[in-house]
Amino acid sequence: MPRKKRPVYAIGLMSGTSADGVDGVVLEIADRGKLTIHSTVNRAYPKPIKDKIRRLIGRKISDAQQSENLDIELARHYAEAVCGLLETIDRKKVSVIGCHGQTIHHSPHSDPPFSLQIGDGAELARLANIAVVTDFRSADLAVGGQGAPLAPAFHQAAFASKAEHRSVVNIGGIANITFLPAVDKSAAASDAECNVSRKGILKIMGFDTGPGNTLMDYWCRAHFDCDYDHNGELAESGTIQLDLLDMLLKDAYFAMPPPKSTGLEYFNARWLDEKLRLWEGREQATNTDILATLTALTAKTIADQVNALTPAAATAYVCGGGAKNRVLTALLKQQTTLIIETTAALGIDPQWVEAAAFAWMAYRTLNRLTSTLPSVTGASKPTIAGVISHP
Repeated sequence: MPRKKRPVYAIGLMSGTSADGVDGVVLEIADRGKLTIHSTVNRAYPKPIKDKIRRLIGRKISDAQQSENLDIELARHYAEAVCGLLETIDRKKVSVIGCHGQTIHHSPHSDPPFSLQIGDGAELARLANIAVVTDFRSADLAVGGQGAPLAPAFHQAAFASKAEHRSVVNIGGIANITFLPAVDKSAAASDAECNVSRKGILKIMGFDTGPGNTLMDYWCRAHFDCDYDHNGELAESGTIQLDLLDMLLKDAYFAMPPPKSTGLEYFNARWLDEKLRLWEGREQATNTDILATLTALTAKTIADQVNALTPAAATAYVCGGGAKNRVLTALLKQQTTLIIETTAALGIDPQWVEAAAFAWMAYRTLNRLTSTLPSVTGASKPTIAGVISHP
């Protein structure tokens, strides 16, 4: 019998568009590709870092030195998260760190297209004394892709089933969906073959559905003096304004066919405030009514795509911070014919899925394996994603 290979360990770091902190995991990649979370850490951004990120995203920082200082500050914050993870495992066992970085601007339709994440990989590699992979999006953009979403290849590796079609819904600042057809993972688990659509064979699909938590979080900061709606408790006390919801749903992004991706440069305070200025019911609605309506917008735009992509009697698995919002998940269940679960049912807690994805992608990059899917991003070919910084 062939000798069983020792497991490989990779660290993944994810800073989402909500800009509230960094999630980190140690991912065990065992023989035959089995993926297991070994340990986890979350480090909230200190308020000064959080404020700088939001000013930079909002184009309120124009000084190049301030931007560069934030790049280094984030790397050092990420290094602290790595130190916490290394308390749980021998450093020598960790082969690589995958660090997504903090997205500042995502512009796949500009000329030239670009996507900017900050968090200096070389500084992180120096501090951690481990190779670091960053800049995961540029290679896909260079071959005509959107550079996003990137998690679907990991979703396929971690969550696909031979027995049923599945959808994975990530609700972060922006929400995205991955459709996983029933497939033999051992036969088509990794590179180009996993997204080739031959006649009669369904293909993996994935795209950003629109706002996840970002508009709700903005409204909470602006009107309730909190960063987010804990468990949906504020929205639960409001009434969904159907005429406002209908107005918001008419935005052109929702009708665009995939491949498509978006970010805070589109769905942001300016977008929402402009819509509200045009809405005749603004004077009569309470702030909780508007929050309830924004929650319904996220649920409706996700549910429409879940229903369109996933055959009946299948399951949609939810991850990301939105999985904790019970009002949002209840609306999802009401508006779909599918079973709605979280990814915990498949062995990975919803909070850690994205960080695990970048650990997995970094491992593949280090081994010169592709981890992007043309059927998702619209690129001309799969790519080896990311740039490696050695200590």
